[in-house]
Amino acid sequence: MEDEKLNDETSKVEVSEKDEKPSNEEKNEKLSNEDKNDTKPEKKNDKKAKKNHYEVEIEKLQAEIQSLKDKNKKDAEEYLKARADLENIRKRLFEQSQADRMYASFNLVGDLIQPIDMLLKIVDYKSDNAEVNNYVFGFKMISDQLKQILEKDGLKEIKALNEKFDPNFMQAMSTEKKEGVEAGIVIEVLQNGYMYKEKMLRPAMVKVSE
Repeated sequence: MEDEKLNDETSKVEVSEKDEKPSNEEKNEKLSNEDKNDTKPEKKNDKKAKKNHYEVEIEKLQAEIQSLKDKNKKDAEEYLKARADLENIRKRLFEQSQADRMYASFNLVGDLIQPIDMLLKIVDYKSDNAEVNNYVFGFKMISDQLKQILEKDGLKEIKALNEKFDPNFMQAMSTEKKEGVEAGIVIEVLQNGYMYKEKMLRPAMVKVSE
């Protein structure tokens, strides 16, 4: 009897322990739920972190793109400026070369002016001697030919006699009061003045009325 009673009590204790002790499936399910509960916030945080990382990378790329755009714009402006400067230099050199070619004979013509002046003075010489007049005629032919050659190349005599005095092309050597002539008029040319194309070769030396 006592053995049976003891066995009954033992059976009750075992049943009670079984009821209180969870099964392996229950344990696994509980752990799985706990894991799910633990991992849910972590996944959200991971997504948020990844999103922030992508945004940072995008901002960096956008900044780099903008920097490259600014650099390209600056390079393009510098290129256009350098090209314009080069074009201006090319134009200046071309104009200078044209001017050099145009006035290549400037000094030579200037050197010939004095001999021509001397020939013109000889040509104006009046004599009763026929032989002298023949020489004068010969000098006149030479002086006329020289003037024609130089005028063809660009030599121009400055018209001064009876013209209003112009300090840009004339040099007043003296003044004189002349009846019937207003002040500031050239009444005598002491030395002819010349232009070579658009440049002053020599101003006219003149006498001006007071």
